[in-house]
Amino acid sequence: MSDDDLMSPPGGPAEDDSDYGDLPQDTGLPGGSELPDGIQKEIINEADPDDWKRPKSGDEVTVHYVGKLASDGSVFDSSRDRQTPFVFTLGKGDVIAGWDKGVATMKKGELATFTISPEFAYGATGQPPKIPEDATLIFEIELLSFVAKDDLFGDGCVIKTVLAEGTGWTKPKLDDEVFIDVRATAAAGGPAKDWAGLEYRLGSSALGPLGRACDAALKGMKKGEEALLRCTKDYSCEDWSDGVEVTIKLQEIFETRDISFRKDGAVLKKRTREGEGHATPTEASKVTLSVEDARQADALVPGFASQVLEFTLGSGEVCDALECAAAHMKRLERATLTVARPALAAEARLGLRDVGAGGESIVLKLEMKEFENGKEQWNMSDEEKLKFCDERKALGNSLFKAGRLDLALGRYKKVGDVLSYIDNFPEDARAKARELKQACELNMAMCYLRRNDYDEAKAACNKVLNDDRGNVKALYRRAQCEHALRNFEECIRDCKRVAEGDPQNREVRALLKQAMEGQKEVNRQAKGMYANMMSGLGKSAGA
Repeated sequence: MSDDDLMSPPGGPAEDDSDYGDLPQDTGLPGGSELPDGIQKEIINEADPDDWKRPKSGDEVTVHYVGKLASDGSVFDSSRDRQTPFVFTLGKGDVIAGWDKGVATMKKGELATFTISPEFAYGATGQPPKIPEDATLIFEIELLSFVAKDDLFGDGCVIKTVLAEGTGWTKPKLDDEVFIDVRATAAAGGPAKDWAGLEYRLGSSALGPLGRACDAALKGMKKGEEALLRCTKDYSCEDWSDGVEVTIKLQEIFETRDISFRKDGAVLKKRTREGEGHATPTEASKVTLSVEDARQADALVPGFASQVLEFTLGSGEVCDALECAAAHMKRLERATLTVARPALAAEARLGLRDVGAGGESIVLKLEMKEFENGKEQWNMSDEEKLKFCDERKALGNSLFKAGRLDLALGRYKKVGDVLSYIDNFPEDARAKARELKQACELNMAMCYLRRNDYDEAKAACNKVLNDDRGNVKALYRRAQCEHALRNFEECIRDCKRVAEGDPQNREVRALLKQAMEGQKEVNRQAKGMYANMMSGLGKSAGA
């Protein structure tokens, strides 16, 4: 009996063309997906425990098998005897339902026995002469390999076959930029079209009519993956009226992120080469960063000199743009930095001291050569944490005085992070920690005030006042926020509380006067609106 005779599904209850390859995985059944009661599985040889992949519907699978009758154990068919593996498409009804369901639970290299009842085999009619009516069958199946194939649009017009697996977990999305190699060959023959080393944005027109198919394929690909697309004329163009085969390799995913301090798009980092590992520099890391190119309006910035810069992260030793970049780069990562506000890239050591005068964005090319992280905070003693935070506060104060508010904020925030839990500190250390946290919250409020970020400044003041209701600095800075937000009554309340303890404070008295005048104006406007409303009601009643 040939493979085709044996495995073609008969009519009746055994026929099943459902999507078996997408059954839920690892549901407790030894060896894979949950199987119905009519299919029993026993694993003889396990697959590689580190290999989690199983074939899905539409994949091309290659197996060896031996088929026996459960009634007497007699062999009715064997690919091993023929020394020829059997190849079929999973989940499409090319084989009996028991196979489609069973093989979907297997991993490459796995050997298993499946006992399949008649309703998932050849049913009441059997397959004479070798398979009788209502026969329960036993198959020993070894999954030799499988080739992943995807019908990208569900219409059979673009079939993707994975030629080489990729690595990692990241996959590109619409509008992401990637670095790819593409080769297209007409199904009817003729010259190929090549796009080697193409920097491509998903959704763009750079690949012409093939872009739709390539975009769909790329959305499911990982870095390093190579795939073959077999496209009909519906997804090619006039030159390829008989269809086209496209080989596409995803070399790199250019992840673009907003890494600016304020998340306002001022500094965008496009990763052009993935770095090593997962670690990035932490607070006070020793960083070695190479700056290789600086352009403005696609022209090299006059005076620029490429440099390998060594600095301590968060110290303010380099411009804000490089501080932002260094905090988000892995070892040996390469990136392009687009700085929308050129003043953030004014780095004297690169010859960019005066670059802030121009309006065009600055584009820098960087490579993270090396970094050395210090001791992790969870591994610090109480004394070390206090010393570290004292240094962060002092550095923040220096940066604040220099007008580098975003960097100063980062240092103050770090103090709050390190000292977030101090209940287990000794009493004297706990008192010192509370003092440090309070000072940094107040300084954060001042930074936010200078940035005109009044809601954040108010929140910082509230944190202090939750623990110290009469803190004069927190009350005064909150009053400033309330005045800027036109909450005059709240501003008046806080000013009066400050004045109770310091009646000669000129700044508070001046702010109180302004708030009272502001509230009077609000009252006058409200009174006018009320009068107009009543006048309108009177006219309506008269009518």
